[in-house]
Amino acid sequence: MKTAADVITALERTNSRLDKERVLRDAWQAGIQEFFQGAQWACDSLKTFGVKKVPVLADQDPPNFRATFHWRDFTTLAEKLQARALTGHAARDAISLAADGCSQHDWNNFYRRVLLKDLRCGVTETTINKVLKAQGAAAQAFLIPVFSCQLAEDGTDHPHRISGVRMLDNKLDGVRLLTVLDCDTQTVTQYTRNGKINDNFPQLAEFCQQLLPRLKHSILLEGEVVSNNFQALMTQVNRKKNVDTSDAHLALFDVVPLRDFQAGRCNINQQDRHDILLSLSEFLTTASQGKIYVLPKLVVDLDTPQGQETYREFNRDALEAGFEGIMIKDPLAGYATKRGFAWLKVKPFFTVDLEVQDIQPGAPGTKFENTMGAILFHGWHEGREISVSVGSGYTDKQRDEIWLLKDKLLGRVAEIETDVLTQSQNSEIWSLRFPRFVRWRGWEPGEKI
Repeated sequence: MKTAADVITALERTNSRLDKERVLRDAWQAGIQEFFQGAQWACDSLKTFGVKKVPVLADQDPPNFRATFHWRDFTTLAEKLQARALTGHAARDAISLAADGCSQHDWNNFYRRVLLKDLRCGVTETTINKVLKAQGAAAQAFLIPVFSCQLAEDGTDHPHRISGVRMLDNKLDGVRLLTVLDCDTQTVTQYTRNGKINDNFPQLAEFCQQLLPRLKHSILLEGEVVSNNFQALMTQVNRKKNVDTSDAHLALFDVVPLRDFQAGRCNINQQDRHDILLSLSEFLTTASQGKIYVLPKLVVDLDTPQGQETYREFNRDALEAGFEGIMIKDPLAGYATKRGFAWLKVKPFFTVDLEVQDIQPGAPGTKFENTMGAILFHGWHEGREISVSVGSGYTDKQRDEIWLLKDKLLGRVAEIETDVLTQSQNSEIWSLRFPRFVRWRGWEPGEKI
C-alpha cells in the first residue's frame, strides 16, 4: 500500500474485522496519514462539504498519464468546501477540475468518497479509532469524533430521582432531529440522533436558516419532528425519493452552543437553556407560521403535596392527550452528550380506586410464600368493569401486615397506579397494565373514600 486509495482497496477485499484492523495498522505504520485525515473528514458528522454529487471518472488513465492533483491540493479544496468559500457552480467547477487532474484510482476510491462522506469499505469510526488509539500519541490527532447527544434514563428504574424541583414536558411521539445552525458557514444541517444527515425536512431547515443572521454564535437546536400521522411520518423520514414532509412540525426542547456540543459538555443549566430557547421562539414560530415551536415546560417541586398533585395532573393530561410519555428534567443540570440522569423519561400513568376482592399468598418457593403475594382488586372506572391482580408496590412490612389482617381487608379500597386499561378478547372485563399499589383509601377512621 502506497496511497490512501490503496488502503480503501485493501479494506474492500476482506470482510474480516481482524483483517481490516491489520490493514489499518499497516497503513499507519507505512506513513499513509492522508487516509486517516480523509477518514476523519468523511466520518465526522459535523464536518460537511455542501456537495451531494461528485463526478466519477469512468475512463482509465491514458498512457503516460501524470497526475497534477495530489493530497496537498485536496486538503486545500476540502477546507474551502468546509468553510463554504466554494459553493454552487464554483464548487462544482473546482471539483471537476480536481477530478480531471487526478488518477482514476485515487479519485474514485478515495477523494470522491471523502467528499461524499462515505468511504464504502466496511469500516466504521469505531474500528478506525480502536486502531489509532493503539498507535501512540501522534495518532491521536486523527481520532474521529463520535456523534452523540444527550439521552434520558428511564425514570421508572430510578424513582428516588423523581424528587425536588423539576421541569416537566411532554415526550412526543415523533423523530428526534438535531439542527445545527453554523454561523461560520451560514449553513443549516439537520441530523438524526445517530449523527446521520437528514435532508428530508427542507422546509424546516429553511425556516431555521432565517434565524442565522440573528445569532452571534453557532448553536444546535434539539427537537422532535411530529406529524398528524406518525406512521406516515416514519414512512417519509428515510426516503431517498418522492419525499413529502410538508405536514411535519418541529417541537424544540433544548438549545446548546455548537462548540459545547462538539466538546461533549455544556455547563449552561437546563433552566437557562430553556430561557434562551424561549428568546428565539417568537421569531421561529412567526417565520415558520407555527411549523416550529418551543415545547412548554412546567416547573414543579415534587417534594411538596402540591407539586405531587401537579405531577399527577400533568401525567393524566399527557395520557389523555395521547403523548408517548413525559420528561422530567433537572433545571440545574448541564448538557452532556451521553445518557444520564439530567433527563428522565416516564410513561404517563393514572390511578383508579378499586376494592379488595381476595388476598392471595405468595407462590411456593418464592420470597413471599409465607405472606401476601398479591391482591385481587375489583371495581369500575369510567363505566368499565375492572378485575386485576396487583403484586407490586408493597413494602415487605406491608405484605406481612396485610397477610395478618387478610380477613378484615375484604372490601377495603386502594389506589392503584397503571399506564393503560387492557381488555382480553371475548371478555367484557378490563384489567390494568403494570398495576402498582399506591396506598389505601379509607384506611384512617373517618377518611372519605
